[in-house]
Amino acid sequence: MILKMQKLTLIGFLADKESILRDLMKKKCVQINGPENIQDYESIAQLAVPGVAQTYELEQELTKFTSAIRAVAPYEEKGGAFSKKEISDFSSMLDKEIYSEAASLRDEINSIVKQIAEQKNIISRSQLQITSLEPWTDLDLDLSVTQTKSTALLYLTAAADVNLEEFEAKLQEATPLCYVHKVSSSSELSCLLLIYHKDAQDAVMNVVKGFNTNRPDFASLKGNAAENISSLKNKIETCSKEAQRLTEQLKVAATSSKLLKKGFDMVTLQIDDQKVRENIFQTQSVFALTGWLTENDMDKVKKILDKYPCYYTMVQPEEGDDPPIKLKNNKFVEPYEMITEMYSLPTPDGIDPTPVLTPFFILFFGMMLADAGYGLILFLLCFIGLKKLKPDEGFLKNAMNIGVACGLSTIFWGVMYGGYFGNLVTQVAESWFGVTVTVPAVFDPLNDPMSVMLLSLILGAIHLFAGMGVKIYMLAKRGHLLDGLMDIGLWYVLLIGLPMLALPVTAGIGKVLSIVGAAGLILTQGRHEKNIFMKLIKGVMSLYDITSYLSDVLSYARILALGLAGGVIANVMNIMGTMPGLNIIGVVVFVAIFAIGHAFNLAISGLGAYVHTSRLQYVEFFGKFYEAGGRPFKPFKANTKYTLISDKEDK
Repeated sequence: MILKMQKLTLIGFLADKESILRDLMKKKCVQINGPENIQDYESIAQLAVPGVAQTYELEQELTKFTSAIRAVAPYEEKGGAFSKKEISDFSSMLDKEIYSEAASLRDEINSIVKQIAEQKNIISRSQLQITSLEPWTDLDLDLSVTQTKSTALLYLTAAADVNLEEFEAKLQEATPLCYVHKVSSSSELSCLLLIYHKDAQDAVMNVVKGFNTNRPDFASLKGNAAENISSLKNKIETCSKEAQRLTEQLKVAATSSKLLKKGFDMVTLQIDDQKVRENIFQTQSVFALTGWLTENDMDKVKKILDKYPCYYTMVQPEEGDDPPIKLKNNKFVEPYEMITEMYSLPTPDGIDPTPVLTPFFILFFGMMLADAGYGLILFLLCFIGLKKLKPDEGFLKNAMNIGVACGLSTIFWGVMYGGYFGNLVTQVAESWFGVTVTVPAVFDPLNDPMSVMLLSLILGAIHLFAGMGVKIYMLAKRGHLLDGLMDIGLWYVLLIGLPMLALPVTAGIGKVLSIVGAAGLILTQGRHEKNIFMKLIKGVMSLYDITSYLSDVLSYARILALGLAGGVIANVMNIMGTMPGLNIIGVVVFVAIFAIGHAFNLAISGLGAYVHTSRLQYVEFFGKFYEAGGRPFKPFKANTKYTLISDKEDK
């Protein structure tokens, strides 16, 4: 159901602001709106004093924590894919000493990471230098020497497209006072040493500029290439050891990753608090805010506010208000609220479809997957996950609860269809042992698909009728019961009567119902028209909607289609697995194909069942009554990532 909302208006002294906000955040039951919702806000806006916002600085702190957490993540003890959050009380999330320890650890880790990066940069640069020096190892010459009293030395690397013979010829043509020594040569690069008289420098340079050559930077080097390479390798070894030592420090720091994550959430809490402050009106001495809370939480909020000298009101939404939506259902139905929310929340004066949606979702999912083996796997995975992992409130817990119910439904329909990993029993018995085994089944989708088709259409019609019934309820709730009976009830009569015409036993009753329903629609569907002729025309034209109902019912044929598709794929896997026969190789092949093939089929068929079951809810079912467009209720609370804040101290 949709919980009723109350609009909160609060005016208090500025001195109590911090305490009140902390208490409201702790209770997690008030959504705070912008100051413009305060009555007569425009006339008092000029009195406002801007609050001090520190969001930017806090976000910088959060970035530092994020970097530190990522740095130690590879070394911390893993808690599995679904590790539980650490539980902490609210007061400890505001403890400055804990935060100081977390920030100190964070800065230490980030410093270590920076030092490791520096060592790795030195290693990378050294490796690049070694690569550039290796072609020069045959040159036993101090690379820092670039000239003597009368001669100059020029180190060059020539690209593969440089014709060395032409290059030397050009130099000899330009000046006889130059000697070219080829140090090394490969398919990609040639290393050259040019020794020339200083008087020939201009001539040499003019030739060099005409070819694709580069000058390696040896200015910082002392000694020959081999000596420098040896020195660089020693530097790499030293830096590698230092990086390893620093990495060990990271591993030690990783043992305190929980403190680091708590610090992250402490900053997140402060950011959430700061963002809410932007929605609070304040002057030099007082502050004011407006918000929403559910009627169920009124006493809780009153208990908080009565501790302070403040003025507050809690009133029903007025016309023009747009209260947020919060759904409340029993524990069985609650997980399916996420199915509704994936489509859209209902409007404030609408209706929560989740209780009606739930049984149909479970039913149709089971019929679409329809294999007892697959259902058992789905049930066990989700059931064991709930018991062992004990996931926190949220998507994972809801998904597992849905998986348990849908797994049981799949087992049931698998038994009805005789599907146990497809035709595994009959295929193995026949292929390996030459025995014909008949698996009992109520329905046979492969050999008698029309029975399953008829069942799917009947259940689909019931689903649509349920949606139409909800529409009547909504109209009655708004004081328009007669409209509901005329616009929806008469369609009940007609749509029930038409199929009855196909059976001789019920044809008489069906004829009466069809005539009454059709006549009623003709006489009532144009009731809002003033012209009597238009009343009649609109009433007759309303009967055309029967095509819409027919197409909606036919949409439920996808239940048969999905069940058939999954069953056929499973059977194909079984045939492929048993083809090698009953021998060692055959058993190995069978196990491999069985595991991989059925895992794939379970994944793809399960996804298909979920998507198409949701589609039947969103298009066919919701199309009959649902009014979407509500905005979610977002209470002022700490949206922590790693820490679950306990409310024991609040009770």
